[in-house]
Amino acid sequence: MKSNTNDTLMQQANSPPSSNVQDPQLPRVSVIMPAYNARAFVAESIHSVLNQDYPNIELILVDDGSNDGTPEFAEQLDRRVRVLRQKNAGPAAARNRGLAAATGEFMAFLDADDVWLPRKVSLQVEYLQTHPEVGVVFGGELRWYAQADGSFAAPPTPLRQDEPLRLVAQHSGWIYTELLLDSVIHIITAMVRRTVVETVGGLDESLRVGEDYDFWLRVSRQYRIDELDRSLAYYRKHASSTTQVPRKENCEYTVLQNNITRYGLAGPDNIPVPSHALQARCFRLCFNHGHFHYHAGDPQVAQMAFGNALRHKALKPKAWVYWLLSKLKRGGARGNVNLT
Repeated sequence: MKSNTNDTLMQQANSPPSSNVQDPQLPRVSVIMPAYNARAFVAESIHSVLNQDYPNIELILVDDGSNDGTPEFAEQLDRRVRVLRQKNAGPAAARNRGLAAATGEFMAFLDADDVWLPRKVSLQVEYLQTHPEVGVVFGGELRWYAQADGSFAAPPTPLRQDEPLRLVAQHSGWIYTELLLDSVIHIITAMVRRTVVETVGGLDESLRVGEDYDFWLRVSRQYRIDELDRSLAYYRKHASSTTQVPRKENCEYTVLQNNITRYGLAGPDNIPVPSHALQARCFRLCFNHGHFHYHAGDPQVAQMAFGNALRHKALKPKAWVYWLLSKLKRGGARGNVNLT
């Protein structure tokens, strides 16, 4: 059952930190930062961690085979950054390497091109300390889009940062079924108890995309997860983002189907996901994968994706049209038809 708690949870975000936040005996927070050719952005990411108002932070940057000097730059930037190096193996392997080296009671993640907002750490530590039944706490992210030349102007201004902090009830509690319908947890906004990682295990290194979604689904089978109604991080969107690269496998769809096979359609609270909502979710994942490949990838992959979409919702004329266009495109037909 989802949490219906919507009381004021903590102080207002812009108020001075409570006195215990300055206590050096507070539990350690280990921050895992996977990095790959991130020299252009990593300084801002590091500063957003080390400038938090929480005094007991361990920052572990795991360089995933960069060739632009990212790890050397990070080491010179601040002596508090612990740098680990590995051959390129993907973000899941980098995060697992960091988790294995971490010593904190709480774990948090930040990619080397993203930025935390102030008080992110202290708010989440305070919440987990006062809610021992919760295994993970996360929040919202603000998307920070690159300009046409690839540079970034000033980030968007977060809203409601001075309001009392509350929960998003829909995404709080036993949220396995909610996760089946939407990958609502962005890893850069989450804080996890060490015991959760020890129980559930790390991220699946066979997945180059969607490994965090798979992790949250596994966690949601055993632990309550709460969402704070507060933006906690800036998430950069640019052409080099992993999600902008066409991949043959529909990773999020594959993760979803694998977890349904493993765990079924009901959460630990025995509430099943509505069938019509799940079918709509599967249709969207397949259709969007096909649409991406039709315009920027492989038409054969696009045709297969639209075919999978139609297995979930057969009475969708647009999907039938795109399936036919993809087939024609595979055969050498010229031009892109945009039906959106």
